[in-house]
Amino acid sequence: MNKAPLFSRFKIRTFLLLVVVYLAIIFGWTWMWGVLFFLWVIPNIISGTTDVVERIDRREHPIWYWLIVGSWLWMSAYLIVAHFF
Repeated sequence: MNKAPLFSRFKIRTFLLLVVVYLAIIFGWTWMWGVLFFLWVIPNIISGTTDVVERIDRREHPIWYWLIVGSWLWMSAYLIVAHFF
């Protein structure tokens, strides 16, 4: 059993993400969803895998992978740009 203090096990990035998601919902910040989509797609591009309903690997299913990643990027751009127009 892990006896480390609570703060050392505290996931600050996860906590901040949840706060941002709640704020985006409460205040109707659609642009924030665009920022979150963009932040979620960066690790997907680096790792070569993405998860929607199931894990999609770029080497095994390149068309599905790029369709999903492209969709995240398009949605991200749309939600951010739509906020300003």
